[in-house]
Amino acid sequence: MDPTCIIDKLNKTLEHAPGLINGPLYSMSQKQLGELYFHKGNNLEACYHFSESHAVCLRLLGLLDKARNEVGEKSDSSERLSFRSQFAKEGVNGMLKRLEEMPSEWTIIQLTRAVDPNEYFSIRQPNYSPKLKDFFLTRFPCGTELLKKNSPVCVKLSWPEDATGDLIQSFLNIKEKLGQRKGTSAHIQKIRNEASSDVERLCREIGPMCFKEWSCLVLGKLMNKALEDEIREAVDKRIGNADISIRQRYMCYLIGEGSCHLENGDIEVALYQVFDGNESLAINVLECLIRIKETLESRLHVAARHPVLLVLDDHFDNVSWECTPLLKRHPVSRVFSLHVAHALFTSHKDHIKGGLREINENEVCYYVVNPDGNLPSVEEHIPKFFRKRFPQWIGIIGKKPTEEELIKALTESNTYVYCGHGSGSQYIASERIQRLKVKPLQMLFGCSSVALKDLGGHTEMYGDVMEFAIACSGCTLGMLWPVTCYDTDRITMVLANISLPGTPVDINTFEEIQGKTKKEPELLRAMRQVRECVNLFSNGAALIARGIPIKLVPDKTTSSDFSSDTSESK
Repeated sequence: MDPTCIIDKLNKTLEHAPGLINGPLYSMSQKQLGELYFHKGNNLEACYHFSESHAVCLRLLGLLDKARNEVGEKSDSSERLSFRSQFAKEGVNGMLKRLEEMPSEWTIIQLTRAVDPNEYFSIRQPNYSPKLKDFFLTRFPCGTELLKKNSPVCVKLSWPEDATGDLIQSFLNIKEKLGQRKGTSAHIQKIRNEASSDVERLCREIGPMCFKEWSCLVLGKLMNKALEDEIREAVDKRIGNADISIRQRYMCYLIGEGSCHLENGDIEVALYQVFDGNESLAINVLECLIRIKETLESRLHVAARHPVLLVLDDHFDNVSWECTPLLKRHPVSRVFSLHVAHALFTSHKDHIKGGLREINENEVCYYVVNPDGNLPSVEEHIPKFFRKRFPQWIGIIGKKPTEEELIKALTESNTYVYCGHGSGSQYIASERIQRLKVKPLQMLFGCSSVALKDLGGHTEMYGDVMEFAIACSGCTLGMLWPVTCYDTDRITMVLANISLPGTPVDINTFEEIQGKTKKEPELLRAMRQVRECVNLFSNGAALIARGIPIKLVPDKTTSSDFSSDTSESK
């Protein structure tokens, strides 16, 4: 059947079946439309429909809450996650307006699995991922230069058929091993070590095996404007007056800016796809980009970049993308969809400067440590550290918090820190969190605290962390899978030491560290450093952030004792 006929039929189905608009079938239909438009060569329509396929049920929860408010069932605050309905009605133009409103420093990278027709007729069991085959990488630049100097771009990629294992199923197996609690201590430790080695190996392989010649599309914007201009001017000069689209020119820029991660053959393959058979122009630009790579490679490898916001199809969320060679030097957070990223921006925009949501950390923060009372090592180290490092902080140690105490902690303290089992949601009803307007930052240092649960079938994956997103949290930081106490304690203390104002203390002796200590107030950049303080690679790789980029700043009435060093990324 002609693709145009299929597109028309799908659109009519969606128009006449409103019950599908927020559900698994809606998500699948949007993926199908995205793929059809992609093969027709309509890049913007493809990008739009792929973006529509993500976090459908989470958006439904936001709409349900809006409906409750309209009938008088009020939330604790009206300033919660809100999706702008007028944009939803405008299709591609609505998508572009969302992107234009968000900070130009942000780049949204979206990974969407292609639809496998067999999935319609099979009942999938929880924690069993369909075999990874084709998927789509979509890059959404943000800011007012959209459609002037850049444009959303989408490419199709495939997991190699000759790979030794399926990427997603491999990470699911790793999570199962890391959660192993049966057997002797030596046996459990051996399994954990093997799983950690597997995580490290897979993280090394993801770039060349997943993204190939399009690795450059995954990187954030260069912070060094002069370096960016140098590359783009060289590309413009080589292209000359050739009649090409904004999208084609933008992709040439990105290949040049990410050339340090590409072989010459990768650059050639990418250019032939960009220019779609215009061999002479591809060869002409190829010479320019190879020269850029040869002269600027060392500078590009260490160049600092602005944040990347990752939007991941359900099972892609099990993968530690942040620890791949492509991204491990740079600030990365996860958001559930482009719509969620825009809703968070809208909610926090009065506090966002330079693409960073600023938080005053001289205010009192709240912590809950070892509420079940069965993590003696945590209770031994963390409270001592907090009391010495942050004497003004308040919290609960060794006992279960009441729901009222947690509500106060989440809504009155700029930062909430939880050190215990899971996410801490066992002490407060999920519906209660949804009805709050929580403060901007939660740090949940428990096993799988921000992981999503696979419910099987065609339902979207779901996790406790989504409650914080609905309650308009700026960023929730936590663990993607089971972790060990010793490394988690180190992560907690090192992250606090290097990212928060005040005098750092030694995490072993709890004595103040004399002399100047390098700090990093941008939370996502600090996390990059913290991942290296662990004994097991898997414990560092588990640490992720969900939400928008955060910067912790001292009160303006006091002198700043630190500043972000983004001159280069080591």
